[in-house]
Amino acid sequence: MAFRCFDASMGQHKNVCILCNFIAEYSHIESLDDTVGALCFCGGNMKFLVRKECLHYWQKENKKISKFQLYAQIWFRQVVLKKFEIPYLEMFITTKCNLRCKHCSNLIPTVNNRQNYEISTLIEWLDELLPKIDCLYRLKIHGGEVFLHPRLAEFVAYVKNQPKIKSIRLTTNGTIIPADNILRLIASSKIVVQISDYRLPNITTQQLIDKFKKFGVRYIYLKDQTWKDFGGITLRDGNRFNDCSMKRCSSFYEGKIYVCSRAAIMTKSGYIPDDGISVYLPKNQLRQQLKKMYGGKLSIACNYCDGDTKYAKDISAGEQE
Repeated sequence: MAFRCFDASMGQHKNVCILCNFIAEYSHIESLDDTVGALCFCGGNMKFLVRKECLHYWQKENKKISKFQLYAQIWFRQVVLKKFEIPYLEMFITTKCNLRCKHCSNLIPTVNNRQNYEISTLIEWLDELLPKIDCLYRLKIHGGEVFLHPRLAEFVAYVKNQPKIKSIRLTTNGTIIPADNILRLIASSKIVVQISDYRLPNITTQQLIDKFKKFGVRYIYLKDQTWKDFGGITLRDGNRFNDCSMKRCSSFYEGKIYVCSRAAIMTKSGYIPDDGISVYLPKNQLRQQLKKMYGGKLSIACNYCDGDTKYAKDISAGEQE
């Protein structure tokens, strides 16, 4: 079996056997920069970078399996079996938050009429999306503050039972301790809770960590992380998509998928035109639009944001308005 593949060194197409193609691609896993379109492997460099992102998230959940084996599995599914797989998706379940961060990366303070989304509506959106894709390597549930949602347990129970969702991450500011029934539910090998370090004068975060340890909840504490100011919502002198480390932090918001959560909120708040991808599109059309987004062709918001780039300034963590 052979593929028609572009040889960057020769500037022409040539036939490459399936094994040689895989070995050539894998050899560039460590060396190819995400922002450089240096090589084309069976369908384009963009597809290769998406596979690399899938490996990034899948490897975190399968540390006992070698990188080579994991990438072979991903490559076989996507190249040979033609599976359509998404590396990462963030999903807003609430825009309510108990903090008011001056430099909120999700722009939550700009949202009017903040709300906890109905669980039935969230499930409807996922039920519309999941049949149109073959795998989602990581679903990140965030807000706002996720532990403010009174029916969080119901939603977590639903996503845990979705075989196409390989791993789940919940994000919290560490200031709220959830009820025991939620702690028991999120004590799962499929779920990790991410605690951001807001460096606020409270002891709740340590109490939360103690609870997680008691119930066997997997967690990571992003202590001493560097905070960035992505700047105000004003037109920049260029599009920041290619330079931004968050360019594949796709966000699922109110039935549409955006290039990132900041783009979703900018759109919702009326700052920019809506270039979100509706999950109600037919399967093939949805997939084509997602490919365009991964290639930077649906990134209006990146003209109005510094993103996680050299243009963003370091700031104090958790500074409140």
